[in-house]
Order: sequence, then structure tokens, then C-alpha cells
Amino acid sequence: MAAGLDALDRKVLKLLRQDGRMALAAVAKAVGLSAPAVHERVRKLEQQGVIAGYTVVLDPHALDRPHVAFVMVTLSEGNEFAADDPIVARICEEPDVLEFHRVAGEDCYMLKLRTATNKDLEILLRRIRSIRGVARTRTTMVLSTELERPTIEVPEGPDAPEVAEPNTELVL
Repeated sequence: MAAGLDALDRKVLKLLRQDGRMALAAVAKAVGLSAPAVHERVRKLEQQGVIAGYTVVLDPHALDRPHVAFVMVTLSEGNEFAADDPIVARICEEPDVLEFHRVAGEDCYMLKLRTATNKDLEILLRRIRSIRGVARTRTTMVLSTELERPTIEVPEGPDAPEVAEPNTELVL
């Protein structure tokens, strides 16, 4: 999908990634196009699924969800992937589950949770462990977060200038 993006699409996406509420007239001015042309580009990017949606990034601390944990979930024999739809649905119903990933390796799922207190986390973990087919969970508590991006970077395209490798030769 990214291969079909031209330099102007990438500029538009970068601006909207920085400020999803930026007026299309302001985007148009920044990229040197008319507002209708930018509107059409954005519409096409939405239709192609490049722009998957618009959202507000909430501050979890301001909304009393400061505790972050990553939980690895292992299913009991016979419940892996093929028969896990009810388990997945039940876990995804939990409002404090922010991310759900199927993973390869010893565990079956990796979850990202945000709760108000450690006690709330404990209660949520008990609910997850009580789901029929869940064998065990392993939890890693986050002490602090240095970086948490709400979305991916806009990938550079084939028309982007190449960055030269730094010269490591010593010149005397």
C-alpha cells in the first residue's frame, strides 16, 4: 500500500499525523495544493485504508489509568487458535484491555492493560484467568514509559532523497 503513495500524499499524512484536526485548507497551504485537491487526496487515502480513522489521544494519567501491565496468556491444550474465538471475545470485552496480540512462542497472546490501581489489575487478571481455556498468565508491570506512540511514522517513499552513510575515515 505504501508503494502507491507519492511525495504529496506523504506530506499530507505527516501533517495529519501531527495534528488530525488540522484544517484541510491549512494542509493545502503547507503542501502547495488547493483545498479541494487536498480534500480529494485525503478522501482517497481514507478509501484505500491508509487513513484508518481519526481519534483523540487521551492522557491515561488524567483519566486515572496510570498503571500499565503487559500480560502473556497461555491457553490450555486444545484451545490454541482454532478454538479460541470465545476466549478472544471475552478478553476483548474488558475495557482496560488496550491491545490484544496473538503471538508465536511459549504463550498464545500478549495484552496491554491500563488500570487505575494494582488492585484493579489483580481483579482483571482473576477474570482473565477464570475464562475457560486459559491455562495461565504472566504479568510484567511497567515502572515508567519513555516512549508510547499512538500511531506509526509515515514511511519514506522511493522519491525521498537517499541519506549518505557518514564518513568514518580519519582525515589528517
